[in-house]
Amino acid sequence: MATTTTMIRLLHSIRGHLTTHRLPAEIASIKVDTDMINGDHVVVHLWAVQLPALAAALLDWADTLTAISATAWRPPGGHSVHLSITGRLADETAVEVYGGVDYTDELFGDLQPGGRQSVALPILRSWAANGSAVAA
Repeated sequence: MATTTTMIRLLHSIRGHLTTHRLPAEIASIKVDTDMINGDHVVVHLWAVQLPALAAALLDWADTLTAISATAWRPPGGHSVHLSITGRLADETAVEVYGGVDYTDELFGDLQPGGRQSVALPILRSWAANGSAVAA
């Protein structure tokens, strides 16, 4: 169970990051949480719904984080894909930034409903430029 002090610290951390970096992507929501598996962390849901805009927004965030990894997750319903990056803020707070786009076989290959795969940053760059690279 998270204490009020922990929640305030996490909120202060993400507020400071957003103030310092002035990231251009629209944010749909921010969740601060602590649990036994992930520890203290922040989850940022981005508003972008088109692949080039979402990929560009994730790259903007990646430029401000350390220990970055990117993944694609296809929810069990199978109609969309959540693209996310995880990393650390300057104070070492864990953060996940994500948004969803429509699933297409051409871009996401054999990513099955419920499946997850790594996405290389060069693939995100290609998607940001023209939306057409394959996540393989």
